[in-house]
Amino acid sequence: MIPLPHGAARAVARSARKAPLFALPALAALAAILFAAAPTLAAPEAKILRIDPRTSTVDGSPVLTTVIDLVQNKRMSDATRPCAALNGDAFNDCVANALEQPNALYSSFDFPEKNAVLTVVVDGSDTAARFESKARWGDSTSQPGVGTAWLILIDAASSMGTRFDEAKSVATAFVNAMGPNDIVDVMFFNDKSVVEDSKWVNNKQTALQTISSVKNTFPTQGRTRPLFNIIKTAATDGFKELGNVGTNVVVPMHQAMVVLSNGAAGADPSSTAAASNLLKDYLTKGRFPENNEVLPKTPVPVISIWFPSKLVEEFTANSREFMEGLANTEIGGFYSILRDRQEARAANIVNAVRSRFNKMHIVKWRVSCVALSLTQTFRLAFLNTDPLIAGDATFQNVPVGIDPSQWPLDIDREATERAAAKDPVHPGGTVKVFGNFCWGGNTQRAELYMLPKNQPAPASLQGGSIDDAKKAQRTLIEQGMRGKATTAGESMVEFEVPNTDKFLSGKGEQMTARLVVYDNQAKRTSAITADKIITVKAKEAPLPFLLIGAITFGGVVLVLLVVSIFRSGGNKRRAGAAPATAPRPAGGSPGPMPGGYAPAMPMGGGMPGPDFGGGYGPPPMGGGPVGGSANRAVLSGSLGIFTFNPGTEMRVGRDAATCQIVVNEPRVSGSHAVIKFENGQLFVRDENSNNGTSINGNRIPPLVWTPVSPGAMLRFGPIEFNVRFE
Repeated sequence: MIPLPHGAARAVARSARKAPLFALPALAALAAILFAAAPTLAAPEAKILRIDPRTSTVDGSPVLTTVIDLVQNKRMSDATRPCAALNGDAFNDCVANALEQPNALYSSFDFPEKNAVLTVVVDGSDTAARFESKARWGDSTSQPGVGTAWLILIDAASSMGTRFDEAKSVATAFVNAMGPNDIVDVMFFNDKSVVEDSKWVNNKQTALQTISSVKNTFPTQGRTRPLFNIIKTAATDGFKELGNVGTNVVVPMHQAMVVLSNGAAGADPSSTAAASNLLKDYLTKGRFPENNEVLPKTPVPVISIWFPSKLVEEFTANSREFMEGLANTEIGGFYSILRDRQEARAANIVNAVRSRFNKMHIVKWRVSCVALSLTQTFRLAFLNTDPLIAGDATFQNVPVGIDPSQWPLDIDREATERAAAKDPVHPGGTVKVFGNFCWGGNTQRAELYMLPKNQPAPASLQGGSIDDAKKAQRTLIEQGMRGKATTAGESMVEFEVPNTDKFLSGKGEQMTARLVVYDNQAKRTSAITADKIITVKAKEAPLPFLLIGAITFGGVVLVLLVVSIFRSGGNKRRAGAAPATAPRPAGGSPGPMPGGYAPAMPMGGGMPGPDFGGGYGPPPMGGGPVGGSANRAVLSGSLGIFTFNPGTEMRVGRDAATCQIVVNEPRVSGSHAVIKFENGQLFVRDENSNNGTSINGNRIPPLVWTPVSPGAMLRFGPIEFNVRFE
């Protein structure tokens, strides 16, 4: 294996740890270097035995749980070398004793998280996950999901003879050692196929009853038997069923198969030592059957226990080699020999197997981005380790149980809550959400939904459907609870908050708001369960101080003008003077004002009245400015409040896929009209709707941008909105 330059490897590892999520253009080449050269037998290897996404549906974070076996494998021949000069029972006993010693076939390594890189391929590029935590399997067996699915195959053919009861004793020992999250399926097979099957159960007593219910072996059915096909079919049926075991049995994160047999196949050509290696490879690949494109990949360690029976010498050698060849020790498989009346050694066998499993690692990773497909590709690599550790690149385009549309967005809730604590969310304002996002700078992908204060969030995601989600989304849009992204980046997105107080919950300093972030391209949302939904500090909308100041100033001016008018009229009445006239030019009668217009006088005398708006009369109804003086327009109606800032354009209609203002009313067309706000003016364009669009009761022509004045009543079919400018 070619090591990376020390400084380069350290730099890549440091970047992988610091960056929460990033594309690694050179990581594919790096992985090729790491995986190209096959490690020597002495090199430690990391094998991924499971990639489990179920944690994410529990805590709402995009976390993958991986089960990783990291050991330095030892050759079985090295462990059994002292037995080479022995024969018969002495040889068998020597081999069994050697292999059942602690660490006889492996040396365990700690998981070097600072040097580990797990990547997922998204759009052809490797994107690094972020290490979250690690734990040994043996220290975590009380945690949910940390258990093994044991498929126990017991040879019940007549050739087993008295060895049959001893095989049942070993099976009983494995069942009795089951942990709280373990499940088991006990199968008996004869010369042809499986003849008894307990199915997958999590109850020890049920499994033990199945073992005790089969009292005797089954009659012989010929001198040969297809042992290879019997075991392969049983494994395929058993592990394929793990994807659909029903609601009463939870599938754990690990799996193993125990084969208890004398290995007798007679002269069957498919059940040779070479064939057992094919069967071992099949179980190591973990695809049941080989063309499985639906269920997750689950590599299966094989525990093969040989029960020597009195057979023809050639058949005895073949049966031993077949049983030994089944054990894939590189991923935790095990091989041993149990001679006559040695069932007391069952405890040693179980202990040797479980000791290896207890040293596996449960490593959790935060995976912000996944491919938009049911199949995913993961790679595990190690940088700058001593000794060099071989990674695992066998999870290529395999289903791991991830539905990309259900994979949660990676939200940094703490950072989001801290930002809102400094600047509480309020109607018509903005909110910043922090995390690790996959949309780059595309603001069109990011959407915000505020949850109404009286709408409960679900306790869990179980039982929901896509139709339910679409209905909930449409309802929030109709209620005006959707916000638009103004800035979107890899680690932060800023949204405009809907101008409505429907989402405010609580009072005073205890006021909060709940929100959900949605990626409309990947169809992914942030957590929506009651305990994980984003909840931030909020406040009521602040008073518009500039508007209040302008109104106050205008009121003062108006009062002064009125006072001036009344004072002027009163003085004239007290003096009994005639109404004032224009100055008389010298030597002539009173003349007109410049331009030929006589001065306009108020009724009853006094000075001319004030002119509002430069001679255009009083301000328009609705209290807002006209034309380019408005900062934004606001539509309010039964469906909610919708704010139009400069450059905003929204479509109105029943089609939730294309419309931002969704109206669930049959008299409104799918795409009814378009509204935009530009240059301080609101415009509406009817899209050839069936029931038309009207302003103050007057239907406008279709496909023509028509200005809407403040205070107007804008109507789409039967749905009305009041328009005001701010």
